[in-house]
Amino acid sequence: MEISAAVQEVKKELESTFGNTLAASIIAIARTKANAPLIGMSKQNFSDLVDAVCGDNRVQSMLGGAGAREKSGKWKNLIN
Repeated sequence: MEISAAVQEVKKELESTFGNTLAASIIAIARTKANAPLIGMSKQNFSDLVDAVCGDNRVQSMLGGAGAREKSGKWKNLIN
């Protein structure tokens, strides 16, 4: 899967759990923390973004530690 499509998949799953506004906020904050560019994201950038999303307190609170780790693995596998 292309990285941009993988980012959209992550966003879609976050939206189903948190709603559009909160999902956009989680992605934006994670992008800043991971220093991931909007365009031309590398596999490492995507991996860092997923780590930042799954490390977000709201994601941890909603999914729990095990759930966040499960999502992290699933999302990282989208580009492998």
